[in-house]
Amino acid sequence: MKASELYELYIISEYKKKTSLGAYQAKVDKFIKFFSNPNVEDLFKGENIRAFVFDEGQDPGGKYNAIHNFYKFYYEKYLELPQIEIPIFPINKKKEIIDVYKSEGQKAGTVYIPREVGLEVLFEDHFYQHLNSRNAELTIKAAFALALSAGYDSGEIDPTNNKSEGIMTLDDFIIEEDYVKVRNFYTQSHVPWIIIQGENAVHIKNYWEVRKNAQVEREKDKKRFIAKIWSSKELKEFNANREQKKKIYDPNPIISYMLKYISSHLELSTSLNITHLRSNMILHALFKTKGAALKDIIEIFGFPTYVKNSFEIYCEEINTDVNSYFTPYSLEAGTTEEMEEEKKTQKSKESLIDRLVRDSSKVKKLKKIYHNCCQVCGESITLLSGVTYSEVHHIQPFNKDHQGNDNIPNMLVLCPNHHQLFDMGILALDPENHTTILHVDEALPYHQKLSLLKHRLSFTCVRYHYENIFLPLKTKLSKEIIIPLNDK
Repeated sequence: MKASELYELYIISEYKKKTSLGAYQAKVDKFIKFFSNPNVEDLFKGENIRAFVFDEGQDPGGKYNAIHNFYKFYYEKYLELPQIEIPIFPINKKKEIIDVYKSEGQKAGTVYIPREVGLEVLFEDHFYQHLNSRNAELTIKAAFALALSAGYDSGEIDPTNNKSEGIMTLDDFIIEEDYVKVRNFYTQSHVPWIIIQGENAVHIKNYWEVRKNAQVEREKDKKRFIAKIWSSKELKEFNANREQKKKIYDPNPIISYMLKYISSHLELSTSLNITHLRSNMILHALFKTKGAALKDIIEIFGFPTYVKNSFEIYCEEINTDVNSYFTPYSLEAGTTEEMEEEKKTQKSKESLIDRLVRDSSKVKKLKKIYHNCCQVCGESITLLSGVTYSEVHHIQPFNKDHQGNDNIPNMLVLCPNHHQLFDMGILALDPENHTTILHVDEALPYHQKLSLLKHRLSFTCVRYHYENIFLPLKTKLSKEIIIPLNDK
């Protein structure tokens, strides 16, 4: 059995949906291609697994998790072997992965919570029950919420050193009925305040209700937003049940402890720390918005290393080249006025007629490939006996407003009905998976997959249509018309 055949079963399996395997799909695909699609038995040889996991250039922890789960899928789900007969995985995670970091004199790389698990797992109540301190629980959840919505790390929340500059104080926090507003500490950004809504705002408000009336023992904590609002006695039982001799009483140690505790229960490759949460915030925001959040992320946080790295991981997970992501004017360094002037200059150099004359030979060629059948529904319209009809849709509109091109990768062959729906923005292609069709109202699942796809589509054009035509309509409908839109 070829490795690619097993991979096809793997990506559609229920086993994949019930675990974090989907987060490692791209790595498994690379693992197979790394050895040119051998037989499964050869792929899972110990020397091959080691060669891939410890290949230089990427964190071995992430690759270990991906290949280990694929390995388990083969033996547990495909071969259905009893546990006693399953060969031991050739790499010891606790010993060998950590040894790599030590030998290179560095700490483990950023740990990411799998896409399928979601960041909400950090707030699940059952993780906190053993603390036996409601105030400590509220503090930890507020710290997580700040890290996951405002990008704060330990320096702003509760630094271990004695510096006071840059620490979040009570003056950096404004609470309103529908949102929480916090100061933006990122120097690359021109946005002074960050608006926090949803569940993260709820966790911050819950903490604030206790914090504003709490008796804070230490003088240095009185102006800090995150402070020790519990007595040491509250954690006495918790500390007594821990094996470690060193007791935990202050915010920073107990926040770090909870991240290690949750990481262990999630079986992550290494433990999360508070700094990792801002990277998770970026990656999961990109996943939830299919990449559309990048512009807002850069506007709020700039493009520091953790944003750049998280964006590269996102592109890797969806098998997309980083450079192909951007449209020509998506992240220009110049001002809006400069970009508009550049567009006008470009237009003046070209004949408007020449630019907008459609190359009918390309349209005819594409229609011939699909025999005038709609790529969405697969149907063709018969006008007369032996005469069929279809239309060609330009994904990024081919006009002076949207400046799409007239090349085949920017075209779809459609029936008139589906052509109109795409033009209006009711339908769009998923920018992460060009075979998947999105409907502006997620409660009305329209054709979930393209019926036909025989030519390559432009990533840039698909993303342009999604971000500039589909999303604005979806946002407008969700605000102005009561329809069951799902924001997730």
